[in-house]
Amino acid sequence: MESSRNTALRLEALKKGHGKRRYEKKIAEEYLEAIYEIAEKRERVRPIDIAKALNVAPSTVKKVLLRLSREGYVIYKPYTQLTLTEKGRNAVNMLKRRHDALAKLLTNLGMDGIKAEIEAERIEHSLSEETTHLFERLAEFLEKDQETTERIKRYIASKY
Repeated sequence: MESSRNTALRLEALKKGHGKRRYEKKIAEEYLEAIYEIAEKRERVRPIDIAKALNVAPSTVKKVLLRLSREGYVIYKPYTQLTLTEKGRNAVNMLKRRHDALAKLLTNLGMDGIKAEIEAERIEHSLSEETTHLFERLAEFLEKDQETTERIKRYIASKY
């Protein structure tokens, strides 16, 4: 009985946790991050810069930018510079919070800095606000309680 209940819950979680909308959201978030990071390096952000940064075709970039523009995340007119709107900047700030919470937590647990950053990039698009908040609090706790942090690290290392 318990097994069939767990199976039903797992199937429901799979249904809600995957799918086209989640994939589209992840892509949109990656584009917003790329726009932000490119803008931090240079004055102008062009679609070709995004294509190079994300290793995608320029035609794909145009489609996504048009969608982001319709949804109010960017100001985009073909053949001109594009910029994040306030809504776009807010979305990027949320992404950065998720990323930073994950990277900090993974680093506190003993993962190498660059590996933690890569893993955070892979995971960040799937986190809810609630999970982000929990990870932030856990990372803060681990930073403050070094004795517990070291015990956790030793435990993790012993299981490899």
